[in-house]
Amino acid sequence: MRSLFLRIFLYFLLIILLVSSAVVLLTYFRDQEFPALADQNFARQAIAEYGREATQAFEHEGIAAVDRYAERLSAESGIHLLLFNSSGHPLTRQRAPRRMQHMVQRAMRSGEVVFPMMGRRDGLASMVRGGSGETYFVAIKLPDRQQSRNLFKGVTHGFLGWQLLLLLAVTAIVCYFLARSLTAPIGRLRQATRKFAAGDLSTRIGGQIKGKNELAELADDFDEMAGKIETLIGAQKNLLRDISHELRSPLTRLGIALELVRQPGDAETKSKALARIELEAERMNEMIGQLLNLTRLESGVQELQFQKFDLRPLLENLVADANYEAKAHQSQVVLTAPDAAVYFGAEELLAQALENVIRNAVKYTADGSVVSVDLLVTAEALTIRVADQGSGVPAESLPKLFEPFYRVAAARDRQTGGAGIGLAIAERAVKLHSGSITASNRSEGGLLIEISLPIES
Repeated sequence: MRSLFLRIFLYFLLIILLVSSAVVLLTYFRDQEFPALADQNFARQAIAEYGREATQAFEHEGIAAVDRYAERLSAESGIHLLLFNSSGHPLTRQRAPRRMQHMVQRAMRSGEVVFPMMGRRDGLASMVRGGSGETYFVAIKLPDRQQSRNLFKGVTHGFLGWQLLLLLAVTAIVCYFLARSLTAPIGRLRQATRKFAAGDLSTRIGGQIKGKNELAELADDFDEMAGKIETLIGAQKNLLRDISHELRSPLTRLGIALELVRQPGDAETKSKALARIELEAERMNEMIGQLLNLTRLESGVQELQFQKFDLRPLLENLVADANYEAKAHQSQVVLTAPDAAVYFGAEELLAQALENVIRNAVKYTADGSVVSVDLLVTAEALTIRVADQGSGVPAESLPKLFEPFYRVAAARDRQTGGAGIGLAIAERAVKLHSGSITASNRSEGGLLIEISLPIES
């Protein structure tokens, strides 16, 4: 049975049928063993009448008269009667059944009408008074009830007839809609899963399943998963496209340089070609290293060593290294920072992120200008601001600066050798520290990168 709806429907229906059948059968067998309430009331009235006649026969004619009365009563109505004196001794020449003697003993102790404690409740015993005022006890056994030879007729008579069939029909309808309400959302989720597996990454299911139950939460989880997978696959496609584009240009230049080396010519031409090959190889090696770092940051496989360190010496070293590069353009990198700025984080990762930001500012600042690096310390956060004096970035490009391989001007990046990965690495590193990084154009010209690192209490 492969249909979940059919299985749930049959399970519900089977459980209800089993419970209903158990109730009906227990009621049937109880009616067979225990006398109905009307029979019990009749028995109490009968024992008083039969006891009065039995005591009169004994007081007038003795035990023989009691036996004759009991035989006549048994022949006419099937009721067996025994009379006992106040001591519980049977007043009969017949053998008194032990069961009836036990009932009389209980009636003597309780002074009330009693029924058998075990087995069929087809007898009772009670105290009666004779015409002389003497105390007697009477025990009677009711006639055997005729057992139903047809169990089906026995359990379906009266109310349990067509009403039972109607009840089962209504139960089946309720089970159908209940099973349908449980399996319909699962069916929609299954269809959405198949569409998603077939390549339709825009498939969503949350709006089709209403309510606040587990199935609705499962649909929301599916939508969240689908959204993340769509984003990851889209990013992967873009990354592959960008990588292929970035590798194609240096490989082309490498091919040209190799052709120049192979061709006969002077030593100076071959030396320039070899220098070009070396430069392109270094650029490709740097780009691949940055790609690996970016991949490790995005995948979360890189283990970070968090510790306390002073951010000022770190920035001093980075600024000193950047000044060597800035001297080629007669530029300068200036650091403004307090005496100490202790932070708890991954020192090497932050050093790489800050180096990328500072070197990016050095590349794009105007010749002979100043790149300022400012470190601000508050009770809540450490803020690093890196500002250059270049041409700035178009407003529509500011949100995209931290995307891998994004470049505002491709030709300019060819000149500087950038691949558009450094700021993306910086952004991932800052986010791993629960911080934020933003880019904005300065009013006096140039680009401002601001990094905020929260200080945990």
